[in-house]
Amino acid sequence: MASNRVHVPTQPDQVGRGPEAALLLGCARLRPEAEPRERIAALAATDLDWELVHRLAARHGLVPLLHRQLEALAPASLPRPVFVELWAHHERLRRRNAALADALTAVLDALAAAGIPALPYKGPALALELFDDLSLREFGDLDLLLRPRDLPAAQAALRTLGYAPEFDLAPDLEAAFLRSPAQYHLVLAREGLRVELHWKTDPDYPVEAGTDAWWAGLGTAAFGAGRIRRFPPQELLLVLALHGSKHHWSSLRWLVDVAELLRGNPDLDWAWVWRRAGELRATRRLALGLLLAERLLEAPLPEDVRRRLAANPGATRLADRLAATLFDPDPPIPGAFARLRRDLALHEGLGAKAAFTLHTLFAPSLAEWTRWPLPRSLHVLYVPLRLGRLVFKHGGGAAGERS
Repeated sequence: MASNRVHVPTQPDQVGRGPEAALLLGCARLRPEAEPRERIAALAATDLDWELVHRLAARHGLVPLLHRQLEALAPASLPRPVFVELWAHHERLRRRNAALADALTAVLDALAAAGIPALPYKGPALALELFDDLSLREFGDLDLLLRPRDLPAAQAALRTLGYAPEFDLAPDLEAAFLRSPAQYHLVLAREGLRVELHWKTDPDYPVEAGTDAWWAGLGTAAFGAGRIRRFPPQELLLVLALHGSKHHWSSLRWLVDVAELLRGNPDLDWAWVWRRAGELRATRRLALGLLLAERLLEAPLPEDVRRRLAANPGATRLADRLAATLFDPDPPIPGAFARLRRDLALHEGLGAKAAFTLHTLFAPSLAEWTRWPLPRSLHVLYVPLRLGRLVFKHGGGAAGERS
């Protein structure tokens, strides 16, 4: 008897995964080539668990791309209720993202009027740079990089728009917060909108030089009726790779950002990328993001980069571990010790691991400063207060949370 089974083309890293995950990976790109397009159409014609498909897409921030590709490549295979749900999600996101883009324009105008240079990244700026469409990327906050000296003036400028600090610290506590090496941004909010003012892209791995010459040399990109500053592509790649690795690539949309950046910039200055990653002692983090982007999303990489990745066993082990659990329907929430081990695996060298552990245990954060607003003369007490809070919260197990 002839089989009615639909032949589904596969790619190497999808062997052993369910068809729902394979469909999502096929859709997780802006312009699928011939083989992924064939794969999407074939998978959509099988007996899929559409509720699981939608749940995975929502968890990984990929509902917009899933809707786009299925509507274009497999409209007849898509159950009507599923289509309506995906369409409604996309429409809500389109309106929300347009409102966030307008809010970003207002913030940038206020900063420019105060003479403050700002570089918006992630959020609407990244959606337009990588996808040329605000509605194809999910985001929630507005992230801006500033010069550290401009933070007070930037806060004042945003207050004129109705934004207020998420945590209203006393002046001496705010000064301690801004001095802390663990801190790199503060949040202002207004009616559900959150603006993150960064003075570093990462507390431990700041990619940007941040000098006046660096700011003066930044390029620009069109945004609405005006132009905005932008990272050079090689710096943006590092920013994205370090951010995603820091969060253990828990959201697949961050990998999509990396893959689309690589597709759109075939002439990246890879010598600079590896040199800067080495200076930051972040080679493993960069390699982890590149490995996952290539394995899961077929991101294009030069042969010499592929050889570098193959020679990084630490990153390979991490990529194997993360890829194995990325599509668990109900991923387990790791405990404190598990989080600490996972974080330590990203660090290169015993010194970096020890410094991270000590910092996690003893460096005070907003959790301590807002709970116990002490006068400056007693700030030394924040160290034992933090340790005590962690012991109480995790039952002696835990330093895994850097919060």
